[in-house]
Formats: sequence, C-alpha cells, structure tokens
Amino acid sequence: MKKLFFLLTAIMLFTSCDKEGQIFASKDKLPPETQTGANTVGCLVNGKVFLPHAEGINPEVNCFYQLVDGEYFFNMNFADLRGVTNKRVVLQTNRINLNAGQTYVLNKNSIDNGDFTGGGATYSLSTSNRYFTNSVKIGELKITRVDLSHSIISGTFWFDAVNSAGEKVEIREGRFDWNY
Repeated sequence: MKKLFFLLTAIMLFTSCDKEGQIFASKDKLPPETQTGANTVGCLVNGKVFLPHAEGINPEVNCFYQLVDGEYFFNMNFADLRGVTNKRVVLQTNRINLNAGQTYVLNKNSIDNGDFTGGGATYSLSTSNRYFTNSVKIGELKITRVDLSHSIISGTFWFDAVNSAGEKVEIREGRFDWNY
C-alpha cells in the first residue's frame, strides 16, 4: 500500500495539466513569457509543445537582429534536432526596424520571395516538407522588448502555414526571450 501511495505521489509531482486538462510532463511546458534575455523559446505546434533540442554539433537555436546597409533583419530559428527529422520553426522580418509594443504581420513566403520586405514564418518537418505563411495563411509577431545595448529581443507569435500539398499547420502561444 505504501509503495502505491509513493508511486501516485511521484506521478503527481512530476506531471501537470494543460488548459484542456491533458496531463503532460513538466519538461514539456512552454517557457514563461519573459523579457530579461533568458534565452528561452517555444510554441505549440498543432496543440503540442515544441521546444528546441540539440543533437550533434549544430545549434538548436539561432537568433539575430542586425543592421545591414541601413536596414534591420530579424531571424528566430529554433529546432528539435533529435532523430532523423529536424523539426524547425523560423520567424523572420526583413528591412523592418522592430519596436517594442508593435505587432507585425507574418504573411510572406521566404521561398517564393526570399528578398521580401516584411515578415514571414516557416515550420519544417524536413527539407522537403515545409509549411509557409503567405497572403492567406498569416500570423503575427508581437515584439515586447528590443534592447540594442544589451542585445535582447523578446516577443510572442502565432501563425498558420501551408505546405505544397495544401496541408495546414497551426503554431500558437509562441514566445521567445533571447540574448542575441
């Protein structure tokens, strides 16, 4: 009886429920929305937690916000590199000076128009199965902090994207707080 009690207690300590009452392990939670340069990022992909995970020598997160020839370029790219598939979420803005408190539309497709001005997003399951935002499947990127002197950028995001077969993916509750 004591063993059963301890087993149930351990299970309750190491699990919790999401908004819909589904049980998931605490390691599968999204990071909190912060603005301190905590180097956290995550989102929900079709309702499931997606977090970066490293494997091998490649970095699981690449983030930059840089000034090039008088124009700002932002890229937040994070991936789960475990196993044979490399799932990846990419947010990018080209030629936009990002400001805290502003929301930017993600409606560009970087493959069709890689030299765009504006914002776009991608979700990849592999190099041959990628989902892109476009003029119909859009999203939003809200910047909550830009601190150029400390190289910190924070924000939230969501987007819908579609692949070449017309299949849709929903990215929700995205957040990042990165020291680039």
